[in-house]
Amino acid sequence: MDKFEEFEGTVSQKPFARGSKSEHEAVVLQTDTGDLVLRRAGANPFRDTELEQLVGKKIRFRGQKLDNILHVTDWTETP
Repeated sequence: MDKFEEFEGTVSQKPFARGSKSEHEAVVLQTDTGDLVLRRAGANPFRDTELEQLVGKKIRFRGQKLDNILHVTDWTETP
């Protein structure tokens, strides 16, 4: 992972990894091309209160995408 990209959409919470030991409510970015699970380096992958505060807002994220997970480096709220 070395390519940074930008993605914009609305942040929400959705079930992730249903039926597994890792099942939890993930913070996701809903985009026109699909949902991306949001993760910050060093943060708890199951509960990130900083990202949870963004739920319901339209945000532009910058980070590295790996499959359906966006490893977030920074973000800005958009109108």
